[in-house]
Amino acid sequence: MNFKKPKRKQEGIITQDIGNEIVLRNADEKTIHVLNTTARIVWELCDGDHTVEDIEHTLREKFSIPDNVNVLNDILNTLSTLSEKGMLEEL
Repeated sequence: MNFKKPKRKQEGIITQDIGNEIVLRNADEKTIHVLNTTARIVWELCDGDHTVEDIEHTLREKFSIPDNVNVLNDILNTLSTLSEKGMLEEL
């Protein structure tokens, strides 16, 4: 899947806020996924406007992550999991 500008599905996804985390339910696929604080930020930035690089920049700023720490792999893994669970639009 192309994650250049990932976009979360608008239809069939039910979200439940549980503090710093969020529960996503895909009614169509009958899947549930709990996102921690970091994955929640990735999810919220999956609006079709932000690039993966934008997401990386936001995480680095929010959590003061040094440039020498690779967060891109974690972002891509999160996006892959969300895609596998049918939570992202197919591009």
